[in-house]
Amino acid sequence: MMSRVLTTVGLLSLAACTHTAEPPPPAGTDYYPLTVGAERIYAVQDTVITNNRTVSALSSQVREQLTETYRDAAGAPTYKLVRSSRATAADVWHVDSVQTLTRQAQALLLTRSNRRTVELVFPVRSGAEWDKHAFSQLGAVGSFALPNSRYEAVDEARRVGGSSYEHTITTYSFDGVEGDVNHQRELRQVYAQGVGPVLRVARQLDYCEPNHGCPVGVGYVTSGRIHRETLLP
Repeated sequence: MMSRVLTTVGLLSLAACTHTAEPPPPAGTDYYPLTVGAERIYAVQDTVITNNRTVSALSSQVREQLTETYRDAAGAPTYKLVRSSRATAADVWHVDSVQTLTRQAQALLLTRSNRRTVELVFPVRSGAEWDKHAFSQLGAVGSFALPNSRYEAVDEARRVGGSSYEHTITTYSFDGVEGDVNHQRELRQVYAQGVGPVLRVARQLDYCEPNHGCPVGVGYVTSGRIHRETLLP
């Protein structure tokens, strides 16, 4: 009888473990670890260009904090991301936005200003492409969506902001038409394994067009903005 009881208890314990255990995360999720309490501070550089001249270059700082976690309506783990900013290291932080990060089985989703974008896809692999705006109408063209994000570099050593990272991935995203000679709208982000985002560079540049009284085809920027965020050590 005792043997039968022990066997029954063992089977019930195994069933309980089988029921509650979660599947292992897909390969690549360690490039953006999600842990409540994590905090990152970035040095920010905002550059404004007019008629091929830098007319403004401002420095500031941004802080990102993962403050809480919960399950979304589909049961996916979701994390609250609070972004704060300040002009200098001596100033007080001011919250400027609250975003969420949701890790699904095959993607990491970012929601800001009620717009959801696909930041990473899993498993991470060279050459993978995806529609960053798959959850909005921005990515729809006719009855199908075009890929506007891809991995440019996977598992590469890189030095960013004075820090060296042995394993990084780089994503490249663009809006509009890639290779447009008149308008450049792109974002490159570098993620370090076990750390998360270490570099973001967003470019919005308009180049000289014919009959505008400026040199065409030589990279002359009539107006533009460059936003760079570099993780501080």
